[in-house]
Amino acid sequence: MFPIYRSRLAVMLLAVGCLVLGACRKDEGAERLARAQGKYADLVERGVPPRDPAWDGVISELESVPGESKARPEAERRLAAIRRLRAPLPPRPLARPDEPDGGSLSLDEHGHPMQGHPMHGHPEEGDGGR
Repeated sequence: MFPIYRSRLAVMLLAVGCLVLGACRKDEGAERLARAQGKYADLVERGVPPRDPAWDGVISELESVPGESKARPEAERRLAAIRRLRAPLPPRPLARPDEPDGGSLSLDEHGHPMQGHPMHGHPEEGDGGR
């Protein structure tokens, strides 16, 4: 055999070997996502609030899913959901200076609608809309 054919054969075998090893490489993302899902389920079952530091382990596990993994889109969805739950709450609407939180009272704090609004008294006390 001529030396050029031996080197071509060696290059082809090396290329095929690299392809085979690359194809057999295991996707670690699926394992990391599964571990994160296990931790997630445990925290939800125990009723741990999303802002608790125990969730940091789930977040770091989801963030460790490689970008090229097939499991990355699911990890991104779960990360986004956890981050939304951990975000600060928006301010209460209808700020009023006489309220301790600056927000308005809820309907439950006003009383039942049939009892009348606290500013207008009870419906039976008025003229009945006449």
